[in-house]
Amino acid sequence: MTGHAAHPAIRASALLRSAGDRLCATDILTPRTRHVARSTAAAILALGIAFGLQLETPYSAASSVLLVANANPGAVFAKGGWRLAGTLVGAAAALALMSLFIQAPALFILGFALWLGLCTGAATLLRHFRGSGAAVAGYTVGLATYGALEAPERALDAVLGRTATVAVGVACLGLVTALLSRRATRTTLDQALIGQFGTIAGLALERLRHGGQPHALPAAAQIASLFAVDDLLELSRAESRDMAGREGTVRDIIAALFGALLGTLDLGDPDPWAPEDLVAARRDVVTELPRILSALEARRCDEAVERITALSRALQARIGRAEAADAGAPAPLIALDRLLAFAEDYRSALSGMARLSAGHPVPARSFRFHRDWGAATENGLRSALAILLAGAFGIATGWNDWSLLLLILAPYAVLLAMTGNPAASAGAFVNGTLVAVPAAFVCAFGLIPNVQGFPLLIAVLAPFWMAGLYATTLPRHMLSGLAFLVAFNTLVGATNPMVFSVPAFLNQAFGWIAAVLVTRLTFQLLLPHDPRRQARRIHAALRRDALALLHADPPDHRHVWAHLQHHRLARIALSLRGDPAAAAILADGIAWLRLGRAAIRARAAAQHPAASALLRTPILQALADAARSPRQARDTLAAAAEIATRASANPRAWPAAHRVAAGLTDMAALLEAHPDWSFDRHLSPPC
Repeated sequence: MTGHAAHPAIRASALLRSAGDRLCATDILTPRTRHVARSTAAAILALGIAFGLQLETPYSAASSVLLVANANPGAVFAKGGWRLAGTLVGAAAALALMSLFIQAPALFILGFALWLGLCTGAATLLRHFRGSGAAVAGYTVGLATYGALEAPERALDAVLGRTATVAVGVACLGLVTALLSRRATRTTLDQALIGQFGTIAGLALERLRHGGQPHALPAAAQIASLFAVDDLLELSRAESRDMAGREGTVRDIIAALFGALLGTLDLGDPDPWAPEDLVAARRDVVTELPRILSALEARRCDEAVERITALSRALQARIGRAEAADAGAPAPLIALDRLLAFAEDYRSALSGMARLSAGHPVPARSFRFHRDWGAATENGLRSALAILLAGAFGIATGWNDWSLLLLILAPYAVLLAMTGNPAASAGAFVNGTLVAVPAAFVCAFGLIPNVQGFPLLIAVLAPFWMAGLYATTLPRHMLSGLAFLVAFNTLVGATNPMVFSVPAFLNQAFGWIAAVLVTRLTFQLLLPHDPRRQARRIHAALRRDALALLHADPPDHRHVWAHLQHHRLARIALSLRGDPAAAAILADGIAWLRLGRAAIRARAAAQHPAASALLRTPILQALADAARSPRQARDTLAAAAEIATRASANPRAWPAAHRVAAGLTDMAALLEAHPDWSFDRHLSPPC
């Protein structure tokens, strides 16, 4: 009997020990939990200060914290600063509209729609947190004037109250983040760059050792992940003034790495009868590249630069010997030139890393990014139409709380337009709202009436905040978490004193659910987002810039040009993520980009001091003729390449001539591989 009774006790003891061991082994202070705890503390501080200042809607200060909260300190500082700036601009616009049309709701709605459409277009064109600032400036008009149309005497108080709550929320989150977070984005940026060096070196070694697939192109993920380093740069700039002065260096590195990534396409298997110099050059790169990468990973940037510089010089020496030994065989020299071009791009990127690590000041270079004016126009028109239709519905039906529809529709219309899939994102907002409504009802009528004092109020609200914040850290539930936090906080409406009215709550909850459903319908019916159309539009811009290089040199430094085209390819990759058509349009875009790079090399070589006018004039004329006569472009370029090859008879012209031949040969090969290409700059390829 005793033995049988002891058996369950032993088992229970073992289970308790096992649970205790697992609990001790669990690190509750992970970055995610630290972010949730830090953000919750900032929301508590903001709510407390808002109560102390007796603001009309103190819960809005906590909402500002929850919306700006981010695990990255740089994102908090940048997003918070631009949110405050956007609020100030939006408040000024709200005062202007109300002073003009406070007694004319229809004209007020028209002005609000135009303003929101303009800000939505600006948010689409601007990058990173500047875009969020424009978005906030647009929808602040609706937030600041909520209720003011029904009570015009409250207009100024509403605007000032909205501005004050945002300022309190942003200040509290910035303070808590500055005190309780580690600024490690610079380290993450360095690691990401070194990882890209390793990825590109691995691709080059694979092709040099095994040849790789003859036409294997960089995957969409490789293109997008390389450009994602630019996003890390923005966060690092927000964290550190020091990095703000080095953004040009980092973007130089990204552009050079992109050139090296495309250069790996030309490093396939050599001819079995290739001369010894070419075989030895490939062997040198295969031997030296891992050593260079090891030095970089050990943060010995100067050593890595010295090694790649020595490798480039060795390749140049081999090219010189090959030129002297056999001036009539351009193919090996072209292969050597491609190898040297890859090494030079890699060296340029490594030199940038050395400057970045040493902190050497460099002249700022202005980089450009793709601006999708078509998407900006569509998004702006959609937001304006949504506000006009919602306002007309409210006025026509006489709904007492119709301005709630504008309050919710305006921010959701502009913010979701900035996502890759607005309709799906609107669905996530619907899900988050549907969860928030019962949670807010339980909190407002089941829990809060039983507590007194600010500490107990926080004890009730904080678990709901923490759940929503945790959801925002999960990519799959991020948008649902944001929608939950906004709806829950607003529906509970923590004020002093609290107002408990079930009919008012249900009316507001109904309006909120109706607004998010209308938001989803807006993106499904009003100028619905078409990722393929957007990708075709971006592709057309890339092709236009590539064709322009047949007429003239690039207007900017080659790295600036390459960075802009890289941004376009990354936008296409993100726009068509998961779409079977992505591979085809990306491949076509890369081919046009290679055509442009080949044109840059050919023009630069033709204008080399060693090239005589007898070589320069027909080559530049051939490039111009190819642009004007697309049907004969391949034959024109092939004939020009033959002219460059025959220039080998002049030993002084040959160093430039074979480089011209390399560029023209690449262009002719690309045109032969794409017989369906059109040089009409206004046409878009089928997606």
